[in-house]
Amino acid sequence: MIQSVLEPITILSSNSSPISFANDDIRTRSANCCNWLQHNEGSPLYKILCGGIYEISFNANVTSSVEGTIALGLYQDGVLIQGTEMIAQITTTGDYVNISFDKLIKVCCRGNATLTIASIPSILTGDTPPSTTTITEVPIIQNANLSIVKKCQ
Repeated sequence: MIQSVLEPITILSSNSSPISFANDDIRTRSANCCNWLQHNEGSPLYKILCGGIYEISFNANVTSSVEGTIALGLYQDGVLIQGTEMIAQITTTGDYVNISFDKLIKVCCRGNATLTIASIPSILTGDTPPSTTTITEVPIIQNANLSIVKKCQ
């Protein structure tokens, strides 16, 4: 198990940037570079080295420097995982919104996966097709928390 946190206010460099977690405040012995997980503090990359079912949980307070939409999600090997998209509408600059997800993912028994939490550069909006593409704003993040728990093989 690993739990990483990013406490201070952090402005991402773009609307497609990953979040780099500054501290791993909880890390079991099995979640180190010699077992099922590689992660260096300050890096956005979490490399799962062996197959299994993993529970990924994320929450954060987010805002932007302008009114608009921000979106974050979990990426596996550079591909956004469905069901992890978090969208927040910022109506007043500087007002924070709490976002979160909890997702089980499977890594094949002889495979590996690299996970990141990153901003989503555009989303589809609208009640009926065809949807409209909306470009998102650059997120400002505070009090972010990411945990990865190996559930089974």
